[in-house]
Amino acid sequence: MTQQDQRPARTSGRTAVLGGTRAAARRATPPGLARLFDALRARLAEDLAGEAASGRRILWLPVAYTLGILLYFGAGQEPSLIAVLLLLGALAAGAMGVRAQPVAFGAVVGFAAVVAGFATASVRTTLVAHEIAAPPKGPVRLTGFVERVEHRPTGDRTLLRLDAGPVKGLDPVPGRVRLSLRKGWAPPVGTHITQLTQLLPPLGPVMPGAHDFGRTPWFAGIGGVGYGLGRPRPAEAAAPPLSVRLAMAVDAARDSLSRRIRASLTGATAEIAVALVAGDRSAIAPEVEESMRVSGLTHILSISGLHMALVAGTLFAFVRGGLALVPALALGLPIKALAAVAALTGSAAYLVLAGNDVPAQRSFVMTALVLSGVLVGRPALTLRTVGVAAVAVLAFTPEAALEPGTQMSFAATLALVAAYERLRPLAALPRPDGWAGQAAVWLAVLVGGTALTSLVAGLATAPYGIFHFQRVAPYGLLANLAAMPAVSFLVMPFGLLGVLLIPFGFDHLAWPVMGKGIEIMVTVSDTIAVLPGADHRVDSVGAPTLAFFSLGLAALCLLRGLLAATALVPFALALLLAGAPPRPDLLVAPDAQTVAVRGPDGRLSVLGARSQRLVVEQWLTREGDRRKAGAEGLAGLFACDPFGCTAPLPGGGTIAVSRRAESLEADCLESRIVVTRDVPPRHCPAEVVTPEHLSRTGTLAFHFRDGTWHVEPTRNPRVNRPWMAPVPPEPDPPRPGDDDPEADAASQ
Repeated sequence: MTQQDQRPARTSGRTAVLGGTRAAARRATPPGLARLFDALRARLAEDLAGEAASGRRILWLPVAYTLGILLYFGAGQEPSLIAVLLLLGALAAGAMGVRAQPVAFGAVVGFAAVVAGFATASVRTTLVAHEIAAPPKGPVRLTGFVERVEHRPTGDRTLLRLDAGPVKGLDPVPGRVRLSLRKGWAPPVGTHITQLTQLLPPLGPVMPGAHDFGRTPWFAGIGGVGYGLGRPRPAEAAAPPLSVRLAMAVDAARDSLSRRIRASLTGATAEIAVALVAGDRSAIAPEVEESMRVSGLTHILSISGLHMALVAGTLFAFVRGGLALVPALALGLPIKALAAVAALTGSAAYLVLAGNDVPAQRSFVMTALVLSGVLVGRPALTLRTVGVAAVAVLAFTPEAALEPGTQMSFAATLALVAAYERLRPLAALPRPDGWAGQAAVWLAVLVGGTALTSLVAGLATAPYGIFHFQRVAPYGLLANLAAMPAVSFLVMPFGLLGVLLIPFGFDHLAWPVMGKGIEIMVTVSDTIAVLPGADHRVDSVGAPTLAFFSLGLAALCLLRGLLAATALVPFALALLLAGAPPRPDLLVAPDAQTVAVRGPDGRLSVLGARSQRLVVEQWLTREGDRRKAGAEGLAGLFACDPFGCTAPLPGGGTIAVSRRAESLEADCLESRIVVTRDVPPRHCPAEVVTPEHLSRTGTLAFHFRDGTWHVEPTRNPRVNRPWMAPVPPEPDPPRPGDDDPEADAASQ
């Protein structure tokens, strides 16, 4: 060995210092705590290796895909589809190039999933692009085919597919228009009609940060909304288009089912049965829906996973049990596979009858995957099933990612399937012998399963309910425990049995049993809804709170072992950010006549609520206010006379809502803010709000902070997306002398 080999290896000063620091820190740590840290690090490394080896990282791709969709809808301007597709192609090529490097490959694939979601939403927007009708000043006569009809308690609503060609007084001409009619005036689906119509301004958010009511109709191809003036009249036409003919077939089937149900049941029981079997909720009385909502049972009225699972499970049991009764068939045919095919076919028919909305689509996709697993002999109720269902639904309707029903549906399903996976080992525990022990186990599973399902689903969906609806159902667990046995054993099975017995004419035997189950459910709902604190309203929470909660829910459900504890970080951030956004002190609706001012008691006092009922109820709901738009004394802060109304403003001064032009001179001098439909004086010292101004901003929200009024428009002028109504151009600045008598006199 040479002298060079015998010399000790040199260590840099930095290495020596860092090593000494670590060693000193380790010596300073108590031995027990050091062993705990070492055990935690080892467990984390083991869990990370297990996640990678099991391929569970793929479960995060649907999360990334959904994130891409949300990023698309958050853009201020319409992105370039070509640029997005080029980026997606580059990422796909990059993923192929780094596939031998696990970390780099995972990062590139995850980013590609985000871009894929972004591209999906962009393609969807391009495919459905259409213009929004600018509301004319007067009525217009529309002609077209009735494509859909909803018979609501307060009136009818129709979807009219307009004939091709120009419409006098309307430019551009939309493809579809949704019209409200008086109750009983709506003609049958497929009728070709002509209707004198008053079109309304396009829908949109009712205030900053609120839900955009115009986005979903736009993606459904609806380019205008309004109401009919008088009864629609039939008009001659050629054969209806294919979409109308399909709608006619579905509507005929739903109408036939509804008539058979109403022949045996009456009142609210019949309408709920029609909603559950035929998917038509339009005739359910508002007080019944409110009772179900307050008690936490409203999910039963919406066709979702519960109903699809009960339909598929009941069909599967009927078919398999019936074939098993015949030994020749049981021994000679794959009766399990045949039962799965029958259940899949029945679920598809139920999807069409139920209206094909997003929760029903998600439920059908998951049901189809489970039944496909039965066909190939593999279990399919896994988190991968939820991921595939999410991608399948959002690939065709990416706009659904912003809808509360979709968010709550997938949150509940994700949480329930994750809980099922974690509790599945309990099924292998030994069970007691004898019928008494078996019955006790069955009862415990029934009660415990129902309670656990309600608890898990309720906890997973509560933040979404707070964000979108500002309410929670504190007795939801109790209501579901009491009502779900009737739904599971009486309502849905006998509803399906009634449908199967229709061809044989014996369906009248099943509907009364279904009705008894519905009566039990309604009784439970009404009993729970009147309990103290059942109708619990809360303030809204901000979008960052919901985003962090969603990330925490995904981490808790998708990660295993010690890694699931990382969900505590986003959950903690969600709690830190929780709390209502700043409440506006003044709201002015686009009609320049509906105004809300915050009073000394902290509640809104609203003027003109009856003319803008939907807008006002959204304002009140977002603050957890139980009052309705037509409530007496809602405008108590306003003092009115024939010329207009005034109300005191927070921080001093008044707001004047002018009704006649003669009052504008005095309003400008005496008030701090003036809202008017008339042309204001040129040199009005007050801040003036007019319909022309509001047509570009939407509802205006005024916040009084630090002695100054801050104005927040609902419509951001820097945001322009296809589903938003075109913003009118800014008016030209007035020239000297225009409408100014003093300037005119001086010029002369």
